Amino acid sequence: METRQVRFKLYPNQVQNEQLESWNRLHCELYNACLQERRDAYKKCGKSLTYYDQQNQLPAVKEARPEYKKLGSQALQETVRRVDRAYQGFFRRVKKGDTPGFPRFKSGRSYVGFTYPALAGWKFELGETGQHGTLNITHLGTIKARGKPRQWGEMRCLTLSKIGGEWYATITIRCTPKRQAGMLAAGVDFGVARIASLSDGTPVENPRFLKKAMSKLKTLSRELARRKRFGSNWRRTKAQIAKLHAKVANQRANFQHQLTSDLVSQYGVLVTEDLSIKRMTAKGGASKTGLNRAILDVGMAGIIQKLACKASEAGTLFLSVPTRLVKPSQTCPACGNPSKKTLAERVHKCECGYAEDRDVAAAQVMLQWALANCQELAGRDTMAAPGRVSELRNPDQTALFAVGRG
Repeated sequence: METRQVRFKLYPNQVQNEQLESWNRLHCELYNACLQERRDAYKKCGKSLTYYDQQNQLPAVKEARPEYKKLGSQALQETVRRVDRAYQGFFRRVKKGDTPGFPRFKSGRSYVGFTYPALAGWKFELGETGQHGTLNITHLGTIKARGKPRQWGEMRCLTLSKIGGEWYATITIRCTPKRQAGMLAAGVDFGVARIASLSDGTPVENPRFLKKAMSKLKTLSRELARRKRFGSNWRRTKAQIAKLHAKVANQRANFQHQLTSDLVSQYGVLVTEDLSIKRMTAKGGASKTGLNRAILDVGMAGIIQKLACKASEAGTLFLSVPTRLVKPSQTCPACGNPSKKTLAERVHKCECGYAEDRDVAAAQVMLQWALANCQELAGRDTMAAPGRVSELRNPDQTALFAVGRG
């Protein structure tokens, strides 16, 4: 049994929407109060408060503020636990030497939701056809929900969040994921001009969702700059911008899910680079702003994360080439010799006479590395599932390999 999340879009009526907004503000107020109490306790008394110190005060809070009673004890405890997790993350980053990022106060606009950590206080009924349903929340009533989960299971907790002016319910379930894997192998090179290039020459074009929305986004941003801050027109324009960003994010996520599902259903072995998107987009200044935006618009980290998750469900062997040892884009897949290229050179041409698209050649180098090292890596705990490359079908540059299991 594994943990998965399913998201439904909610359709509350006007009264329910106002109630959800009010509850969200109360949770935000509780979060900020807990954060302030921790700061004051350490500053004035040198004492670090724990989660249990603050949780034990919740009954007194509900007596003093009766409006908190409708929110549910466990939901309030989870908000207090969020503060504790923020501090634990801060201490962990300090210990590792990373940028600490001290916990900060949340505004009502940036506090996006709250969580019911158990089944108390809510009940969800899935539709008869296995899609959509109704969500019943204590002191709020029944809300229509729209969504189509690929797989259902035992419900564990519920998170209500507001994104782009719309309310969503994210339900955590326990289930046994089932997914069919393919019987071929391929290297995958991620890029910007094309989102992915496979070792067999298959291209995956970049839909460029953000670039398509950029013209409208710029227009709305200029309108926002002319509005009186916090006025009704300013709030309406800002809501339109948030809704457009949410639409782009949903389009990107949907495309990534479709792409990774297709790859896993066709291939039993997938090999890609060990990329660090944070380092790739960290420097460059104004001269690199456009490239950094394009890299982030692709969402390579999201694709790799979803690909690893789906590969684990299907039993697909998912490998990452260590780029400190292997330079896929600077190596010839035919002779194995280094072949230095600038970023502007999009065609790989080697002295041995081999020529191929730069990204396809890099994907072929990754696949060859997997063929040479798979026997060693298949037994590691970090691999998604056991498997091995057992038969070389075509020894040329577009070779595909059958995957032996057992």
